Amino acid sequence: MKIIVKNITKEFLSGMNSKMKAIDSVSTEFNQGEFIGVIGHTGSGKTTFIEHLNALLIPSQGELIIDGKVIKKSWRKIKKVEEIRKKIGIVFQFAEYQLFEETIEKDIIFGPITMGVTKEEAIEIAKEIIVEVGLPIEFLSKSPFELSGGQKRRVALAGIMAMKPDFLVFDEPTAGLDPAGAHDILELFKKMHKNGKTIIIVTHDLDNVLQYTDRTLMFCDGKLVKDGLTIDVLEDTEFLIEKLLEPPKLLSFANELKKLGMPIGRVKNIDQLAKEINKYKK
Repeated sequence: MKIIVKNITKEFLSGMNSKMKAIDSVSTEFNQGEFIGVIGHTGSGKTTFIEHLNALLIPSQGELIIDGKVIKKSWRKIKKVEEIRKKIGIVFQFAEYQLFEETIEKDIIFGPITMGVTKEEAIEIAKEIIVEVGLPIEFLSKSPFELSGGQKRRVALAGIMAMKPDFLVFDEPTAGLDPAGAHDILELFKKMHKNGKTIIIVTHDLDNVLQYTDRTLMFCDGKLVKDGLTIDVLEDTEFLIEKLLEPPKLLSFANELKKLGMPIGRVKNIDQLAKEINKYKK
């Protein structure tokens, strides 16, 4: 599966009938099996952009080609929307606030049933998915409101995964979680990616982007200003600061070591940095 984004612009009315471009002439593409970070300062357009990826928003100009189906301003066929949303799931920030059923099982099976799956099949899917997101199968009979914040987020994720999308898009997936909870969620994404899912995360935490993603898109004032290998995008720490982003702490520290004459190679995580330091010491 592939998503091709062709020169899309999204305009909103911003008072006195004037228009504001939330997304401005953006072109890119996503291929099956990628792990992608989407970054940018608050208001840069990144959330508006991802809302186009499963037709929650329709571009004012330009078009998207999603699994061979063209989406543009005049596109309004509901059947096609349902087909696309089966393949591309979006999990928004604080997704646990969207839980509403009395049991976790009912929350997870809601999506598949609306997509035409029988209740019996949906229950079997829920049994598989609850374990996949790292929760005991016994949790299915519990109320989602009895769980911790991290557990609720896993249940919300299970509800999207139950529809078995090929692409999973997460908006600030670690917001509000403690470090242990954030690590668990990101490790879950890593496992899903290894199993063939395309993962796209929108986040302000560039250390997580550095460690987990392979490719990064950077937005600024509605424009896509960088699109490339994550290490290439994030190594330019001066550019990140210029665009009101805090560079990854790991790279900032590595750059300080380089200034002291230590020949540190490219690193994406603390283990790689430790190896570089030990190599220099030897």
